Amino acid sequence: MNTTDARRRCLRLLRRSAALGVAACLLAATPARAQLNVVAAGDLAFGRFAALAAGSVHVGTGGARSAAGGVVLLASAGAPARFTISDKQPANADLVYIISLPAGALISDGAASMALSDFVSVPAGAGMLSGGTQVLAVGATLQVGPGQRPGNYSGSFPITIEYQ
Repeated sequence: MNTTDARRRCLRLLRRSAALGVAACLLAATPARAQLNVVAAGDLAFGRFAALAAGSVHVGTGGARSAAGGVVLLASAGAPARFTISDKQPANADLVYIISLPAGALISDGAASMALSDFVSVPAGAGMLSGGTQVLAVGATLQVGPGQRPGNYSGSFPITIEYQ
């Protein structure tokens, strides 16, 4: 049903019964929202590093790593988190979606933990599906404490992706 058909149907229902007509008009006038599908395609990885003192490791959306403070990067690769965003409806290819990144998160290895902050993404803030899919890359900064215990830290962080 297109918008013109919905308006005609609403006018007919309003003539018959005001209460039923108003409810039906609200439903008919509200477009169905498309359904975004998000699939994790790669984990955020900070690579190997040594913590001589407090500092940080940043991984950008392209995977480049940088260190600050008392952190020294060791030979290894970093990687942004990657998500494949899609919508099965071809008509939704031109809809804009909004990306909301968290302010922070924690990763842990047993009792030891480190904070994640300064999340960045490409696309940043909003995106538009092209050909039905788009890859979202997410980087962040890892806050490393003085004498941080070595280990395999893991965790999760929330990302909200919704049509505008």
